[in-house]
Amino acid sequence: MLCLPQAFELFLKHLVGGLHTVYTKLKRLDIVPLVCNVEQVRILRGLGAIQPGVNRCKLLSCKDFDILYRDCTTAR
Repeated sequence: MLCLPQAFELFLKHLVGGLHTVYTKLKRLDIVPLVCNVEQVRILRGLGAIQPGVNRCKLLSCKDFDILYRDCTTAR
């Protein structure tokens, strides 16, 4: 599973206008990210995957990320 905000920062930021665009693409692609629970958010924060003040996060499977990335790089 990939942390969506971190995947955006590392791989998608230069391809799309913003995280809102990513969520729009996910909806169009019929991809539903997994919402993290409190403990998962704590762990992701501790790993530096999300910023200290962030209290929610969504995860994508590697397969779904590949579909999203392909859409971001081909649908311009």
